[in-house]
Amino acid sequence: MLEDLVPPARVRPCAIRDTLANLDDADGAILKAALFDFEAWSARALSAALTARGLPLGEKILRERRAKPCDDCTCRQ
Repeated sequence: MLEDLVPPARVRPCAIRDTLANLDDADGAILKAALFDFEAWSARALSAALTARGLPLGEKILRERRAKPCDDCTCRQ
């Protein structure tokens, strides 16, 4: 009866994943590329550019995600 009992998958909150979910595929690809392009974008500059375009992703979340990305998060895939 309980052979297939497994805990539910844990879904951690992710502002980047939430933002990507609201973008079309082309814009999502651009954001992903910019997020992990350390030479072209500082966290501060990327945050300012995104905020100016109506996507308020703070510098802190960008730095945290760049420093320690979640391997299973959709923002990483």
